[in-house]
Amino acid sequence: MRDNHRPKQDLIHEVTGLRKQIVDLREAMVARRRVEDALREAESRLRSMTDGAPVGLCLFRSDGTPLTANTPFARMLGYESPTELQRIGSVLGIFASADELGRVLGNSTPGHGSGAFFRQKDGHQLCLSVLAAHCPEQNTVALVIYSRSNLG
Repeated sequence: MRDNHRPKQDLIHEVTGLRKQIVDLREAMVARRRVEDALREAESRLRSMTDGAPVGLCLFRSDGTPLTANTPFARMLGYESPTELQRIGSVLGIFASADELGRVLGNSTPGHGSGAFFRQKDGHQLCLSVLAAHCPEQNTVALVIYSRSNLG
């Protein structure tokens, strides 16, 4: 055994050091667990707030692909959930046409409200009032869909 020739004091220091490392790792694990729990709680609150909003909310890539949406927006377009909207909408498209997508996402002046034509799950078009804001640091566009428009 290689430790047979080491002084007893060296072995004691090594064991003490290992015990300290174990205590430090346990403390780090507890701190990490607290941070993870707090993050889950904040995410849950944010989801509750967005799903409880009286308006539709959606975040799009600049190419029109939906990144996330709230439940009211998904339901406006006939989808059961935001996940279904993202899965099917990213394939079929959420906007009624490519021109409509470019008009709405390209004209994303903060506070500028207008009507926009969306494609519902069943294929029908629906005109809704929209506020759009470009998020340049993420190359995304956030939409607030707040009512049916009289344009359609």
